[in-house]
Amino acid sequence: MPDSHAPRPPLDLDAAFPEVAQITDAALAGQVRAVWQALWARSAFNDIHAVPTSGEIAYPMVPHTRAVIALALGMAETLARFHGTAIDRDVVLAACLLQDASKVVEYAPREGGGVEKTPLGRAMPHAFEAARVAADHGVPLAVLHIIATHSPSAAKLPESLEGRIVYLADEIDVTAIHGDQFVKESILRRR
Repeated sequence: MPDSHAPRPPLDLDAAFPEVAQITDAALAGQVRAVWQALWARSAFNDIHAVPTSGEIAYPMVPHTRAVIALALGMAETLARFHGTAIDRDVVLAACLLQDASKVVEYAPREGGGVEKTPLGRAMPHAFEAARVAADHGVPLAVLHIIATHSPSAAKLPESLEGRIVYLADEIDVTAIHGDQFVKESILRRR
């Protein structure tokens, strides 16, 4: 019988998300890995591939996250190619990798199948815990801001171009796997 007090095996993050190796800043890559390990250690899931995109979207989070990364990098490369726009690729990669990391503690497998929100998932806005744990691990503010604002349920939109890229990549991928979730509203802008 397995020891119920034995430490949980670490997540093989690089196998699930090989894109983490594309982060050129070794310290940032280490922080991304550390955030995932800290959250995974508290997760009720036994397999990262069993974590859904959301409680309403049963599609697995791993391919969703990898698609968000590919879409975001494609947008960044297109803007650089056609407009010479400088995009911090490491910030985009780290933000994409961490934007949904807290889903491993926001949801738990439900007995009989499916998932349910955990007490943390019910009490806190999506991605709050990922941003909090990332801050504890020294992740730069530019990435923290994107994690906290990447979701349409956030109180504000990301302010940086990198953040807008991650936000739009996430929304486009959700549309592809689950259907159109966009709502067009009047937006007042202050300058």
